[in-house]
Amino acid sequence: MRSGGLFWLLAAAATAGCTGTISAAGTPDDAQTAMATSAVVIVERTVDATQGTRAEASARFVRVAAPSSVVEGLRAIGASGELPARGTCASVVSGTGGVASDEPTPYVELLDVGSVSLISGANETRLLPRQVPDVTDVVTGVVYARATDPTGLPAGETYAVHVAGRSDLAAFDASAVAPPDPGDIHVAGENPDAGTLVLARGAAVELTWTPAALGDVVYADAQPAAVRCVLAESEKDSDNRVHASLPASLFDDQGSLVVHRLHREPLRAPGLESGEIRFDFARSMSYVRASVPGDSAP
Repeated sequence: MRSGGLFWLLAAAATAGCTGTISAAGTPDDAQTAMATSAVVIVERTVDATQGTRAEASARFVRVAAPSSVVEGLRAIGASGELPARGTCASVVSGTGGVASDEPTPYVELLDVGSVSLISGANETRLLPRQVPDVTDVVTGVVYARATDPTGLPAGETYAVHVAGRSDLAAFDASAVAPPDPGDIHVAGENPDAGTLVLARGAAVELTWTPAALGDVVYADAQPAAVRCVLAESEKDSDNRVHASLPASLFDDQGSLVVHRLHREPLRAPGLESGEIRFDFARSMSYVRASVPGDSAP
């Protein structure tokens, strides 16, 4: 599964072009309405013992009309990065990778800002622009995205973001430091060599990890339940590790568990009211459940 829904906006994509025009009834007139512009750059990596490592990145430059919030605009394109509260779980919304919301959807314009590149060491990944047709009268414009060799989007390295700029947004450069892959997040019942989990039927699933940067979030996706849980850290043990557990009710007889480390850094540039560089690095494991002594479940 993919967290973040990186390519859902690209399904009907055509050749890259200029930002689409606002044509929906009731959309705001720029000359009469204050506009808010925000940017979100997302780097995603998933390590899978059987399928290898996958990596992809995206960038969206969002303009919405006040009083519509930027968060609502990002939510409309599946890029808000919203999570359940720490220590809680929620259903994952199909196609967006986010949690459900009842907030109204504003009209969103995705700006064409010229070329966008991510640079880490000697690696440069140029994101590919795609025109998003205004098929819903809600979203129109250009998104930037690319799936690439994971060596081009490494873990634990400093990234430079280069935006060439166009009339809607001037050129700028920004930087952020990516976290390590979440190889230190261990799940009870895991066989690291086989990449499989054997979970005791009817028992909670225990996880341990070493806290990373202040503010980083560890969360988990359980499939096929389609439930996302943000782990609440306990007090550290003697090995400086924290513990958390997931309810047994989330797990079928077999499925997958994906653990994530999420790291966010602000993206500041002239012309942006807000911005974020987001790293979502994950580890995917298949699981099966096994009976334990005294278990009467079928």
